[in-house]
Amino acid sequence: MACFKQTAVFLVCLLTLGGCVAPQPKTSADLNTQEDILLKSKNYTGLINLYRGWLKDKDEPGIRLKLSRYYYQAGDYKSSLYYLQPLSTKADLNVYTLQAQNMIALGDYSQAIRVTDRMLQHDSQNAEAWNLRGIALALSGKLQEGGQAIQKSRDLFIADDVAINNLAMVALLDRRYQDAVSLLLPQYLRGRRQPRLLHNLVLALVKVGDTRYARDIIQSESLSDYPNELIDALERTGPLQKGVA
Repeated sequence: MACFKQTAVFLVCLLTLGGCVAPQPKTSADLNTQEDILLKSKNYTGLINLYRGWLKDKDEPGIRLKLSRYYYQAGDYKSSLYYLQPLSTKADLNVYTLQAQNMIALGDYSQAIRVTDRMLQHDSQNAEAWNLRGIALALSGKLQEGGQAIQKSRDLFIADDVAINNLAMVALLDRRYQDAVSLLLPQYLRGRRQPRLLHNLVLALVKVGDTRYARDIIQSESLSDYPNELIDALERTGPLQKGVA
């Protein structure tokens, strides 16, 4: 049972929310101070309550956008879209970006692609728009187009870590496991330790049969207390499904 729970956590990262309720700030400076404190502990419930209270008194676009972003970071994608809705009447790349991120998280890939179309109409050289478009295309099953869009975002100098991990995701979806290893392993050896990179690298290593190295990474990065059981579970995992986030 413990191994099953760890495997589930490994495959799907869940965010646990919690924290006490702080008094509502009276000034913008107080708001920023409370936000900094809550951000350090990644207390998204507290951040949501903080900005909901502020928005109730002052419905400002910047505050609404921050509230929507914290809902997204807390994993409440529908609420994030709900609070974004009043801002969607004006062309704003920040609003479009968050809309597309929420739609991808909800599996609404076609709508996410439409939003990135609007982003690119506004700025055809926007690296984040190409990146999000590539993710949505790949997850909807259009792997070649998705890979090309992500590569375009890399050409436009989106963060290399972002582009490489997303290209590796496309390779995993396409069952090109060795390509995924070739993309991710150099990043790992350079000291990159983002959870998604580690998870994708371990999965790719298991799929190409290098279970020894996968076990070393699981143990050294404390990904599971049961590395052998986790590897067995990943070996039995079928190919990632196109169109499924």
